[in-house]
Amino acid sequence: MYYGWRAKIGLIMPANGTNPECEFHRFAPEGVAVMTQRVLFERVDVKGLKEMGERVDDAAGLLATGKPDLILFGCTSGSLIGGAGYDQELIRRIEKRSGAKAFTTSSAVIMALRALGARRIVVSTPYVDEVNKIEKKFLEDNGFEVLNIKGLQNLDPNCMPQTTLREMYHLTKGVLDPSADAVFVSCTGLGIVHGINMMEQDFGVPVITSNQASLWGALRSLDINDNVGLGKLFTL
Repeated sequence: MYYGWRAKIGLIMPANGTNPECEFHRFAPEGVAVMTQRVLFERVDVKGLKEMGERVDDAAGLLATGKPDLILFGCTSGSLIGGAGYDQELIRRIEKRSGAKAFTTSSAVIMALRALGARRIVVSTPYVDEVNKIEKKFLEDNGFEVLNIKGLQNLDPNCMPQTTLREMYHLTKGVLDPSADAVFVSCTGLGIVHGINMMEQDFGVPVITSNQASLWGALRSLDINDNVGLGKLFTL
């Protein structure tokens, strides 16, 4: 069987992770294949995130040999750590190196929040405050009001895939604000998409996660409009 007859998505992800490719493979629609390339990621701070970003070009070049229809840099903080416009810079670099259409997780999150009509949001993350501060400004510079943001203070990238839905559920519940239009649970390293529908029901607002938004953004950019059942976002 040829799995990429409908589209092939090239996924660049941090080497420590398991959840981006697992969740993409689990929820990719019929006929959509996911090809993965990993990049070294040593520490979840500004220096470590920027160093990872410098490795994206080579990863895109390798993925390009498989002729993907789109290449996604699947890392939230890694695609916004340079501030407003950094995601677009990464997209240009990936496209130049690969010749393929490109996208990043932070770009997908912005696209998803706008599609939902959200303006006021709350954010939960596994990150340290230094990274959360940059993420908050990135979101604000893209037109959103961040009512609250809180992280688990993890610096080790290996902690991200070990973080449970239970932890993120309670952290997110703690940042809820009655005036929020949406919730954003940030980090592709988290394996929590199976909890989106439950969180939307319990929290009463749309819930965006990094892997959900990344998959949705990649599919919609390829004119694939399947609803794979991951929250309100996939009804759009």
